[in-house]
Amino acid sequence: MTEGEKTEPNYLTALRDRLQLNATEVKILHPEETDPITLTRKAIELRKARKKSARKGFEIAYDEVWVVFDLEKPHDKRQKLASKAMKMKEAAGILFAVSDPCFEFWLLLHDEYTTRSFSDCESVARRLKKHWPGYSKGQPPSSSFLDKLPVAVTNAQRCRDHHETCEGDGTPSTAVDILAKNLNSATREHLQFVLY
Repeated sequence: MTEGEKTEPNYLTALRDRLQLNATEVKILHPEETDPITLTRKAIELRKARKKSARKGFEIAYDEVWVVFDLEKPHDKRQKLASKAMKMKEAAGILFAVSDPCFEFWLLLHDEYTTRSFSDCESVARRLKKHWPGYSKGQPPSSSFLDKLPVAVTNAQRCRDHHETCEGDGTPSTAVDILAKNLNSATREHLQFVLY
């Protein structure tokens, strides 16, 4: 489940295709309502329906179900909704790839490590355009951009380490790298990115 209508699905679809994971193994869905609670409820429904179908022998249950969303700025209310969504009893086993302030921060990490605070998504997008001059929301990444995934994974972990070390508020940050690593490990070895 993704909050974004274009940016997240386009990136994840491009990554899925680059890793040659077929569409039945990785489904990318965007429901109408995109607050963290609704996204999580939709993910729970999806997982339950797939388990039911698997018990009948029609399909295989999902190994993982991910919810991808931004905290955005200002994000006090969104932060509370995200926290509530992740604590829902039914959400046990659902995985979350949250970006603060936005998914574009994950994209920025493909070219640059930073823990600089961003006032909003637009400020992240402006910084991203220094590396990806023609970037616009929803634009799919090129294969050369995707080839920088190992850099982004390293930079995302460095951000988490930085916030943990200095006891920061976790802004900016992303967990999309964990989703990307899981997708990477799901493909055949010769197609995998070498991650450090």
